[in-house]
Amino acid sequence: MNENQQILNEIFLRNKVKGKYKFDYNLSKHSWFGVGGNAEIFYIPSSFDELQLVLTAKAEDIDVSVIGLGSNIIIRDGGIAGLVIRLGNEFSNIYHDKNMVFAGAAVQDKILSKYCLKNSIIGFEFYSGIPGSVGGATCMNAGCFGSETKDIFIKAKCLSNQGEPIEMNYSEELFSYRKNNFLDKHIVCEVQFNKEIGDPLIINKRIVEINDQRKETQPQKVMTAGSTFKNPFDRSELKAWQLIDKAGLREYELNGVSFSEKHANFIVNRQKDSANLIEDFGENIKKEVKSRLGIELEWEIKILGNR
Repeated sequence: MNENQQILNEIFLRNKVKGKYKFDYNLSKHSWFGVGGNAEIFYIPSSFDELQLVLTAKAEDIDVSVIGLGSNIIIRDGGIAGLVIRLGNEFSNIYHDKNMVFAGAAVQDKILSKYCLKNSIIGFEFYSGIPGSVGGATCMNAGCFGSETKDIFIKAKCLSNQGEPIEMNYSEELFSYRKNNFLDKHIVCEVQFNKEIGDPLIINKRIVEINDQRKETQPQKVMTAGSTFKNPFDRSELKAWQLIDKAGLREYELNGVSFSEKHANFIVNRQKDSANLIEDFGENIKKEVKSRLGIELEWEIKILGNR
């Protein structure tokens, strides 16, 4: 064990932590790309209180990272230093009252969408098309087909990386395109959403439309991570995939990494050797689009860890 692992191991043992934890734990199965390095310390907390206790007790210089379903991340081959947290079953509750819908950060977006359909709650249909979790959706203002998380968000219960409880309330400045402008060193634990009753037939029709469109335009049952680059709406009228197509890069391939035949902004990984290859592929695309079209693409996929 290295120093960081010894510190956390002592905290886990001293406080009789019930959550699961492992050292030098390989994270490849926690990325939809199927490749990735190790977590120095991997931890699934058993409760909010336990997570707060561990964060409060740990040394301030131990880095903290959070991974969800792994649907939009690259975990570099060098792995992730410090404490890597994955929220589990204790953060997967969904319920509602007269005014709000409450969802734990580990709730899958599509599960929340189904719950809202069952309870005739409108506005969550787009979540059926996002293969992530509520925490991740809040961290990046996830959206698709004309809707975004900010449209239904009220507030979130969070912890700082040092265990300080923080309530994040909606404001116009909070979200921008595929970004939460407040969250930096914070962990989303539970989110409260706006509740509006609607016609279940209309809600279901919209969900079917979204899923049909997704199946028609996006790759299925392959190792991918959704949209690779953000659409540069502030710099171009063209979407990211259109810029990639226009630059003549749709057919570009790098050692088993390429774009989907269905969508030129969805990377498909067909190799098991290296997560860094996926990042290299994307960086080459960025460089060529900039060189050929003068537009700087920005990653939408989150890149974690050391090379």
